[in-house]
Amino acid sequence: MRKGVIQMQQSNIDNDVWMNLQAAAKYLNVSYKTLLTFRSMGLEVAEIGRLRRVSKSSLDEFMKQHSF
Repeated sequence: MRKGVIQMQQSNIDNDVWMNLQAAAKYLNVSYKTLLTFRSMGLEVAEIGRLRRVSKSSLDEFMKQHSF
């Protein structure tokens, strides 16, 4: 059972859509500055060197957690 859960989690990570911050702002229909505010509020952003990416699932989850 545990092995199946781990495989499912890895599959979700592999199939997730990753986008740069400009594309993420466009996806959420907010300004780039607002997206940076979301980041300071806890939005998870992956950084490798100067490359910054955010997953679609992270954006969706963040919006669910911070909606009224």
